[in-house]
Amino acid sequence: SNFDKIELKGEEFLEFKNDDYYNLNPEKLIEYAKKSYEEIIKTTEFIKSSEISIILSKKSFIVWNTQANFATDNLFYTTFFIKLVGQRNWVYEEVYEKIAWTDIFDDINYEMISSKLTHVINVLDKQLDAEKSPDWKIDVIIWNESGWTIIHEAVWHWLEADLQNSSVYKDKIGQKVASELVTVIDHPNHLEKQRGCYNIDHEVNISQKAILIENWVLKWYLHTHKTSLKFNTETTSHARRENYACKTLVRMGNTFLAPWKDKKEDLIKKVNYWLYVSRMWWWQVNTTTWDFVFKVQNWFLIENWVLTKPVRWATLSWNWPQMLNEIYWICDDLEIFDGWTCWKWQSMPVTDWTPTILTKLKVSSL
Repeated sequence: SNFDKIELKGEEFLEFKNDDYYNLNPEKLIEYAKKSYEEIIKTTEFIKSSEISIILSKKSFIVWNTQANFATDNLFYTTFFIKLVGQRNWVYEEVYEKIAWTDIFDDINYEMISSKLTHVINVLDKQLDAEKSPDWKIDVIIWNESGWTIIHEAVWHWLEADLQNSSVYKDKIGQKVASELVTVIDHPNHLEKQRGCYNIDHEVNISQKAILIENWVLKWYLHTHKTSLKFNTETTSHARRENYACKTLVRMGNTFLAPWKDKKEDLIKKVNYWLYVSRMWWWQVNTTTWDFVFKVQNWFLIENWVLTKPVRWATLSWNWPQMLNEIYWICDDLEIFDGWTCWKWQSMPVTDWTPTILTKLKVSSL
């Protein structure tokens, strides 16, 4: 929050000003951030700490493989991030908002920053007055904004072929692994401006759509050329690596849980007492037992078929094969809320899409 000490770090930063891809004025971004701090953050008394970040990244690569195939590509990654810490009556809460995609500069202006900041402040205000969560296994509605976290960590990774020695999906091609509503797809070139998009992978394979689970049946794993030889199948063009010094791994691109026909507003009205999760925070996944635990940042109680008060200080936990078989409803509201960088021995930009779902999870208060 001390804008007197702000500086633009790194010689490469200013090169974005002359890049054909970016129409960017870094000094203007600093001006927007200063104005947001002075007019919005500084005047909100319960905010104790704040952070506004804009991160720019460009990756260029050249690949020449043993089949004498040659390719080059340029990939752009940007992230706009807001984090706030608030206090009221000895209660501290932390909330965040992030936008991460490649064409972000078409939308960045003061109005966009102030709108996102106002939204995060409203979320923080509600969380500071929230009640303690319940503590038992309960039906949980996971909003599409937060579903990507739990699905990515608890499901997607275990469909990567190089993890099949420890995966719950090992040797289950053609078998039922989920509820009948579940279809999982990875399509790296579906929307070209998302973080997980690429035209060719790092083995010079043209990106393609891969249907992994279709109507509850496991159809395919994600493959590189190397893993496809081991499994006696075709590559799915999911060979990626962080840089030239890293080895190629099987990595997701744009992965999504296919939408179904239910409406979110109808889903809320279906039962008397549920929890509605709107944002996850941190998580852990046990790769031996396939159990997981997620801390929820924002969620609300549903009482008498109505979305009511916010609750706080809780985690969600369960076993991911069981969770995937206990998805009872999937809504029609597939939407991209986030793009991020996933670490699996190397860091890699990915995008996950999830519609709103209903499942059953164990809720534990902190």
